[in-house]
Amino acid sequence: MSPIPVTLIAGYLGAGKTTVVNHLLSDTHGMRICVLVNDFGEIALDADLIENRSGDTLALSNGCMCCTIGDDFYDAIDRILRLDPRPEHLVIETSGVADPFKVGQIALAEPDLTLQGVVVVVDAVNFGASLADAFLGETLRNQIATAGLVLVTKSDIAPQGALKQLRATLAELAPEALRLVADYGRVPAEMLLEPLALRLRRDAPHAGHGGHHHDHGAEYRGWVYRGDGVADPAALDALLKAAIPGLYRLKGLMPLSDGGWCSFHRAGAQSDRRPATPPKGQGRAVAVGLADRFDPAQLQSAWDAILRNA
Repeated sequence: MSPIPVTLIAGYLGAGKTTVVNHLLSDTHGMRICVLVNDFGEIALDADLIENRSGDTLALSNGCMCCTIGDDFYDAIDRILRLDPRPEHLVIETSGVADPFKVGQIALAEPDLTLQGVVVVVDAVNFGASLADAFLGETLRNQIATAGLVLVTKSDIAPQGALKQLRATLAELAPEALRLVADYGRVPAEMLLEPLALRLRRDAPHAGHGGHHHDHGAEYRGWVYRGDGVADPAALDALLKAAIPGLYRLKGLMPLSDGGWCSFHRAGAQSDRRPATPPKGQGRAVAVGLADRFDPAQLQSAWDAILRNA
């Protein structure tokens, strides 16, 4: 039996971890995901999505589930490994003061799990003050140093100066990590669940590089479509080849106006479209692009132009 992929979601109290998890659980990604949290009572799931409750487990109508860690993390992992059917992906939301390094070591040591990466959520409004705090600063530095992906939340309400300083700080603390602007906690599921570079090392806990470093990370912005629209094949093909500034990836599963469904994928200048089995839910598309050049509104306008009403 193949190991279950694991993604850790970390970040200090109030950073927006629970909002990110809520969107992931409510998403129509088509995967059987289990999310392990400290207390799912904090996750404001739509009541229509909850199929049933059983003790410390919520079963959701989209095939996902949410379990609480309770007093014993190892016991919670054991319960998940005994589920039938097994989850296709496990997401662990750590506590606000947890060190992802230590939780990640547990996942690496379990043969039935395979660690995909660590996502750290950063609050653009309060991170600077928290980092300067003598008590909190070390915790935040340890969290950021472990990240393969940093999600920046509340950028829409952060002062311009604070956001600029945050970008510089993240480039210094985690120069290799990808960075994604995630206003309102909306993140394409693919960005959370795909493999990330693992940084579970403590030989250089604060991303130091002997007096110098290079910022190889990049800041991204996401776009998501879910709906009953039907795509015109020729128009979709044209969009997959169109020059869209800053676009990093575009992928999805959509019905076509000439019948049937297709899956499509664009990465850089390469694109592909092929027939696909219809899913249970609506059509879906996600895109990720460089934050300083990619305009989600521009892509939305181009996307609307290829759709016909179902």
